[in-house]
Amino acid sequence: NKGVEKMKLKTAMCVIVLLAVVGAGSGVFADAASPDSSMSLAAARDLALSRSKSLKQATLAVDASLLAEKGASYNALPDASVSVKGAFDYAGASSLSLADTAAVSATLSVSQAIYDGGANAILLAIDKLATKSARQEARAAYFDALLAIDQAYYGLLEAKSALEAAESDLAASKAHQDITQAKFSSGMVIKASLMEAQAETASKETALSQARKSLAVAKSSLKSLTGTDAQPTAIEQATYQGAMDRLMGMSEGDAAALVATLRASAAANNPDLAAASIAVETANKEIEQAKAGSSPAIAASWSHTASYSAAAGLDLASGGALTLSLSIPLDYLAAQNAVKIKSVGAAKASLASQAASDSLMLDIESDLYGLVSSASSVASSAKALEYAESNYTAKLELFKLSKASSSDLSDAQLLVSSSRSALISARYTFLKGLSALRCLVGMEEEGLFLSLVR
Repeated sequence: NKGVEKMKLKTAMCVIVLLAVVGAGSGVFADAASPDSSMSLAAARDLALSRSKSLKQATLAVDASLLAEKGASYNALPDASVSVKGAFDYAGASSLSLADTAAVSATLSVSQAIYDGGANAILLAIDKLATKSARQEARAAYFDALLAIDQAYYGLLEAKSALEAAESDLAASKAHQDITQAKFSSGMVIKASLMEAQAETASKETALSQARKSLAVAKSSLKSLTGTDAQPTAIEQATYQGAMDRLMGMSEGDAAALVATLRASAAANNPDLAAASIAVETANKEIEQAKAGSSPAIAASWSHTASYSAAAGLDLASGGALTLSLSIPLDYLAAQNAVKIKSVGAAKASLASQAASDSLMLDIESDLYGLVSSASSVASSAKALEYAESNYTAKLELFKLSKASSSDLSDAQLLVSSSRSALISARYTFLKGLSALRCLVGMEEEGLFLSLVR
């Protein structure tokens, strides 16, 4: 009869909804790799680093600095030159040929600074510091590229999980709408309930469209860094479970000790901090350079000339001289002013270095407690999703028996959806935060960093 057919239809629709919700929930807990996944995080990092234009530019800057340093070292060598001069006497050309009046001379000159107040040595030291700074800037570019690929890789995985969640939400809403339609057709619910279910489905379709757009943007972002359409493999959450458990279980003393360890690593390995410290050294050397500019300078030069003429023949020692010169700068006021200017620059560099250090240490502590918060969010969101799924199952049973309204079922579906989204966000926020903190402390190996956190 019609009553039995209606009950069969209601039961079938409820089973569809239950399967959709259970399938959506299980997708959050198990990050199964999709069939077309073919690029690991390590492979993505290698591709991104090899393609990074900023990293290549920083490497070229190191090469240029090395050449400048080599050029400064050449300045300490003697300066040698050869000049050749030829002439002929055209006044007597009426009776003599040009060959008879031609004369040629060649002069070899060598000069060497004996004492320059240490200016050349200071300049070489400054160039060496510039090379050290360029290397640290290259390391900074390396970590920037590393962080960018990690963020893009995790962002794409998060976008894929969000799309799967949106598809599951839409499937559940459509099943809810079908059940409500069946009930409305049999006169069991009013039209407002059906319209509510239809509006819910339309909302989920919009959310699905937005999720697809976000996924497309995330794919483009990753491709721009790696140059390939290869999709990322799923992240094994178990790899980071130990770190999350340690962070959530830390006492106040443990947290302070970990902050101190991370700060020590940053002080030794952070390239931006190292570059700021080198800037202070360079500024102090520039003060020395300004002081050397007011020192006396002694230089020696030697020249030797050989000549040939048709009249006198070849003379290998037609001229020569050995000269010593002493120069004493008299612009004392200008020299002192230059020293003061460089001293102000050194003070500014010192303040900038201290500010960079303070900011970095604060960022490390902030990021660590952010990781603790993210780890706690993962655990709490997982529990919330478990409750939401259980609550949805109960509401579904009541809805089947007409003891719960369509709005009650919609609220239960919304709770599942929001809890699932919160879990996805918390997981990838933790992974992104872990990568950012690792780059802050200047650690290239993720395993070594995780050993500190564990």
